[in-house]
Amino acid sequence: MIVRLLLLLSVLISVPVRFALAETQELRLGIQRGLTYLPWAVIEHEHLIEAAATEVGLTPPKVTYANFSGGAAMNDGLLSNSIDVAATGIPSFLALWAKGKGRFAVRGLASYGTIRIALVSRNPDVKTIADFTDKDRIATPGVKTSVQSIFLAMAAEKQFGPDQRNRFDAITVTRGHPDAMAALLGNTEINAHFSVPPYLQLELKRSDIHVVTTSEAISGGSVSNGTIYLTTRFAEENPRTVAALYEALRRSVALINSDPHRAAQGYLAVSGERTPIDDIEAMIKLPGTVWDVAPHGTLIMAQFLKRAGMIGAEPADWKELYLPLVHSEPGS
Repeated sequence: MIVRLLLLLSVLISVPVRFALAETQELRLGIQRGLTYLPWAVIEHEHLIEAAATEVGLTPPKVTYANFSGGAAMNDGLLSNSIDVAATGIPSFLALWAKGKGRFAVRGLASYGTIRIALVSRNPDVKTIADFTDKDRIATPGVKTSVQSIFLAMAAEKQFGPDQRNRFDAITVTRGHPDAMAALLGNTEINAHFSVPPYLQLELKRSDIHVVTTSEAISGGSVSNGTIYLTTRFAEENPRTVAALYEALRRSVALINSDPHRAAQGYLAVSGERTPIDDIEAMIKLPGTVWDVAPHGTLIMAQFLKRAGMIGAEPADWKELYLPLVHSEPGS
């Protein structure tokens, strides 16, 4: 483990004097709620960042976890220096990457898994994406900014053509996943939710709620739940901390894959949810679910955002977006 950490560190730094520089004493992470953030719950529960930091000779930083409802707020947190690292959907990362320069330049560190997410509806007349009308209301974590809203735009482009990408904006409302589920199940005006586990499975227990489409069907491939990113300035000033964070994430997904029951215990302990542990463990092992650090579908997402005029730059390769630590992974 220690040898691996030192090798990771050598990727980030090449000048030996850097080892003498003081690094941050606090690491502030921005995350969201839901099972797609399982690796972060495991990291917190198992104290994996602190352990990895110790192994590279650091005094373990004070690690704090701030919960956000969406990626736009996380980007504001990075820019205002209220958090050091953001973990959220790829579109929010790409938006900041495309316009970030100087001290606000950002790079990805890794992703944290791929899990199927789905658009569900309580309206029996909505069988496909084409059936939504102005009487429907679709909840996502962020209108135009969340990965779910981007999937809606991709679906609209596919169904109705490029000039209709924004077709669903007028009926989309911003809600964090717990609030969106409460609204959907509470029979409010919100009658659809682009949902993630475990909320998705809990919603589908209601007989009047059904799946309209999935992220996989819309994109035609696998897209990571999200990505972890940070400013290049923070990475340069804290190379050992960043290497420890990356190693902690690797250990987290390894634990999830080898011991999903223990991972489920950690998730419930951190989230405070009351879902039965057997249900959480079953969700962790759902077909099509992959827990890894490789970024998937980043280029697909970047190409769409550029085509839609939502970002002003497009990477030639996914590695252009990420720090070298993850370049050996089979990303896309």
